[in-house]
Parts: sequence; C-alpha cells; structure tokens
Amino acid sequence: MRLPEQTLEKDRLDPRVWRIVSVAVLGSFLSQLDATVVNVSLSSLATELHSSLTVIQWVTSGYLLALVLMLPLNGWLVERIGAKRLYLVCFSGFTLASALCALSWSAGSLIGFRLLQGVSGGLMAPMTQLMLVRVAGKHLVRVVGYAAAPILLGPILGPVIAGAILQHATWHWLFLINLPIGALAVVLAFLFLPDDDDTKGVARGLDVIGLLLLSPGLVLFLYGSDHLGEQAGVTAILLSIILLAAFVFKVSKDRQRALIDLHLFRSRVFSASAVTQFTTNGLSFAGQMLIPIYLTRAASESPGVAGWLMAPLGLGMMCTHPTYRSISGRNGRNTHRTHAHASNEQRASENQPIQRMGA
Repeated sequence: MRLPEQTLEKDRLDPRVWRIVSVAVLGSFLSQLDATVVNVSLSSLATELHSSLTVIQWVTSGYLLALVLMLPLNGWLVERIGAKRLYLVCFSGFTLASALCALSWSAGSLIGFRLLQGVSGGLMAPMTQLMLVRVAGKHLVRVVGYAAAPILLGPILGPVIAGAILQHATWHWLFLINLPIGALAVVLAFLFLPDDDDTKGVARGLDVIGLLLLSPGLVLFLYGSDHLGEQAGVTAILLSIILLAAFVFKVSKDRQRALIDLHLFRSRVFSASAVTQFTTNGLSFAGQMLIPIYLTRAASESPGVAGWLMAPLGLGMMCTHPTYRSISGRNGRNTHRTHAHASNEQRASENQPIQRMGA
C-alpha cells in the first residue's frame, strides 16, 4: 500500500536540517578523534617527552577535569551569547589549543595546553546535542541515528591514524591533524548555522555560588577517584562530598536561579537516561584509555598494531547506531500498549465492586 504524498512530505526532512546537523556533528567527531588519538599514544608520548606514564596520563585526565569544570556553564553561555556564537568560539579555541599542543616542548606544557582544549571541549560536547534537539524536532531519533555514524568514525580512525603517525612521523602530528578539520568546521558553522540574535538580553543571571560549589566539587571527585590510594585523594573525595552536598542544599532553596535544576531527576525517564548515559560513557572512556596502554605496555604491541586492534570497537558501535530509530519506535509502541493495558485493568478493577452491587 502506497503512503499518501502528504505523509511522505511530512516525513521528509528539510535539507537545511541536514546542513546544520553536519556542522554540529563535526564538533563531536573532532572531539572523539582527538581523544582516541591521544589515548593510543600515551606510552609513546611518555617516551618522547622523557616523562613517566603516571605524569603523561594527565594529558587525558587534565583534559577531562577541564571539561567537567566548564560543563555547568553551557546553558548560561547559550542564553547569554547564543548557540552559533558559542559554537564558533569553542571550535576556534579547540583548534588553536590543538596547534599549541603540537608546539609543546615538555610534558608539563602539553598538559597545560590540553587543559585549554578541555575548556573548549567541555562546551562543545553539549552544543552538538543542543543543536540536534533544536533542528530535528519530532525526527530527533531518526536524525540521531544517522548523525551518530560519523561521530563514531572517531574511535575507528583515531587509533589507526595515531599508529600511522607514530610509525612514520613525529608525535606533533597527533594534534596538527585537528587543524584542517577545525578550520573547516568554523567556516561551515559560520555559513550554515542559523543566527540567534534573539537570545541576547534574555539570559538569566549566573549562579556564581552554585558554580563555585559544583565545578570544583566534580573536579575534586574525579581527582580523588584517581588517587584513592593516597591521602590527597581521600581528602579530595571528602571535600567534593561537602561541596556537592552544599550545592544540592542551595538548589533546593533557590530553584529558579539554580545553575542546574535537580528537580528534573524526579522524572523516572530522565533519571534512568542520566544513569544509563553516565554508565555507558564511563565504560567507553575507560576502555579507550586503558586497553591501548595494556596493548602497548603489557602485550608489547606497536602503536600501529594497537590502533588496528582498537578500531573494531568503534566499528561495532557504528553498525548498531542506525538501528536506534526502529528499536526506540518499537519499544515506544510497546510501552504505550503496556500503559494502556494497565489503565484498562485499573478501570476494570475499579468497576468490579459496582458490578457486584448491581448483580
């Protein structure tokens, strides 16, 4: 049976949407590519920069700490300067920081420039999700299924590119490869992203106290988790608990101006989604960082071989993401039927006493 032309027309996405999605996806692609390239190269960077693996791991850990520090500011900055401007600033900053990383002369300088990358990356990651939600509308599941495929090219290409660079060139090219992608993304963002001048002047005030409680609390928690065997790590964990508890107390008292509305967690769907994403991201990042170290250090594999062994991880994720639309649609219908059936049963049970009295 052929579908009516009006139905097909409604289901067809505007080409403008795909242009905006392609620009947004470039941000996550570059972030994933950069992360996997660096993770595979940690052992080689330690050797090239005459540093220990414990110190050079801060190339990754420092980036994540800076990223966490900036995440709470995302919503306020979008309201203050607009999504397009913020995206351009973040991408330009990330690209510039990549160039500075390539110019590093020691492990300390590389870690410092990676902190700058984390500041830009912490704002760039949620920007992709925000843009997808804004332009996709009711087609969000469909768009995310296809948009995730290029993003997942990062975990596939990153290890392979890192292995090839370390085998045939100097480590500086691990970061120089970001420059053409970043320049292309800035140009496309300027051309294709819609202007958002109307957001200027409607932003709420920044919850400075909440920011000073939340961001350091998260950073101290991550630092303490990485140093649990040391006194400094235990102290950091205790301080993070105090700061985060104070943040929760403040949010409960000042919901309207709060940096993050924790009342969203009253929704079971939102809470389940947040916990699921936290778990899956943790497993993904842990695997991308620890497995290459094991392959190069314990298994004595070359960076090139380690890169090819890591590539199937991204390939598997890339194969499953396009099925999101059908799976979520099927489960959504089943959920609707379950709720409808439960409602019918509840109404029937409520009517039973009346029926007995009538009999």
